[in-house]
Amino acid sequence: NLGASVDTKTLLGMLHKAKSKGGEALAEFYAKHLNVEIGLNLRNDRWAGADLWEAQGRPEMAGLDYLLENCDVVTTGIDGGGLDDLLGFAVIGRLKSLPDSWLVWFKAWANQIVLERRKQIAPLLLDFQKAGDLTVVENVGEEHDQLAELLVRLRDSGKLGGIGLDPWRSSVILNALNGHGFADDDVTGVAQGARLYDDIDMAEQRLGAGSLYHSNQPMMAWCVANAKAERRGNSILITKQSAGIAKIDPLIAMFCAVNLMRQNPEPSGGLDAFLNDIVIA
Repeated sequence: NLGASVDTKTLLGMLHKAKSKGGEALAEFYAKHLNVEIGLNLRNDRWAGADLWEAQGRPEMAGLDYLLENCDVVTTGIDGGGLDDLLGFAVIGRLKSLPDSWLVWFKAWANQIVLERRKQIAPLLLDFQKAGDLTVVENVGEEHDQLAELLVRLRDSGKLGGIGLDPWRSSVILNALNGHGFADDDVTGVAQGARLYDDIDMAEQRLGAGSLYHSNQPMMAWCVANAKAERRGNSILITKQSAGIAKIDPLIAMFCAVNLMRQNPEPSGGLDAFLNDIVIA
């Protein structure tokens, strides 16, 4: 719009003001007026793990198949805020070759309603769908059934060590899991908000120590950049940078999975493990 709705002099004046404020104001100027994507490290109130995220990406470890082949146990986290949000799913695996290291893989679902209500991010979500990180569903409830099917696969692998879920938003998801053979007791309620602090801190520490890897999914670079850290007493609360359009559900799902993995779970056993025992016998 240079020369139309805005001129160079106005832009330079706005740039000068943004520079004087620094941090988030400068990042917003770049994104809004110069079409420069806000990176993971520019916001003053960013989640501390954002500074470490890109360095821990391992594209060669991408995919659930890799995780199941190379990990001895997995824990899962689920977070979803309703039809206007994403349904976030994270799987953390404990690497067999590096027992003190974790690998995390993500998946998300969006209802068609999200694309209609949040047109600003609709193209971005469709790009994530093309990359295979996100699935847009036409009918309400399909996302929960697809999530349940992934959990069945993990259960049958014999490596599922736990399912962590926000207890306040569990009924619809539990119904879907019940329909696929999971009991309510198979799911652990993970307290949210500031009570996730230990799990958030564990994720940060492991990213910093180089013992938490992720599969370098573009969707997660966006989600991590959307995360805002707020101090509540002695705890840190992770919220959205901007309500409505800044989605962080898969990241919160990761913290739920961290909650279970830091308890050193044992694999549950399952159909695949049972069949393997028969073959070995």
